[in-house]
Amino acid sequence: MAEREVPAGLADLERDGFVLVRGALDAGTVAEWKRKLYDMHRRGLNEIDNSVGNVAFESLLQLEPELSQGVVGHPSVAPYLKAMLGKQCQLRSFRAHINPRAYRQEWHMDFADYHYQERNAGAARPLRALCMNTTFYLTDNTPERGRLTFLKDYVDRLLPDEVLPHIHYTDDRSNPFQVWCDEQPQEHLYPLAGDAIVFFAHIPHQGVKFGDDPEDDIRANLVLHFQQNPMYPGIKFVSSPDFTLKTLGYAGTFPFADP
Repeated sequence: MAEREVPAGLADLERDGFVLVRGALDAGTVAEWKRKLYDMHRRGLNEIDNSVGNVAFESLLQLEPELSQGVVGHPSVAPYLKAMLGKQCQLRSFRAHINPRAYRQEWHMDFADYHYQERNAGAARPLRALCMNTTFYLTDNTPERGRLTFLKDYVDRLLPDEVLPHIHYTDDRSNPFQVWCDEQPQEHLYPLAGDAIVFFAHIPHQGVKFGDDPEDDIRANLVLHFQQNPMYPGIKFVSSPDFTLKTLGYAGTFPFADP
């Protein structure tokens, strides 16, 4: 059996549930993505424009296939994905976000059913899927401009039962889940342009932007969701795999499987 590649930050990822990878994308790739996304925004090609200030593009695998394929399983994050998910690592969705206005993301989990999937599966021998997120930043998130915040020590902890009914999307800051997250111990990360963050998709997190951005440097990032096992459509997840499967085909969604 081939020996697993062990990236330097794997212990941090396993302990904290997230790791910051500096210099994941080169400056040329960052500049090209920014140019593409800002142009798409000017042309109104986004699919999402929500009330917390998130503008998202979900059709990049089709609109920018070559550029997008270069980020799927990118060498800078591949060792983490391979170590945790192995050949079963499957791309679920590829999207980009820009934040042209005020932005304070709702607290959320990309994979909200992680801790409850066995209970909800209705199976005698249910599988437990593990999902991961790789986010590549295209602009600097300094303490003055923005950040990404995670709840600390939440790799294995369950959410309290009383907040579970309130984990849906909302811009209501008095929502019980939002209030509960605000009160928990937190860790702030400040990724710069070209950096990536790899994290387990079930950990509550929140992105924030401070102040206004220059027109040529609007806060932006690329978000790729990966899953370890195909999941039934009713699972609570922030994105759907349908577009990815239709665009790449089932076999094409596994970046580390043998050809």
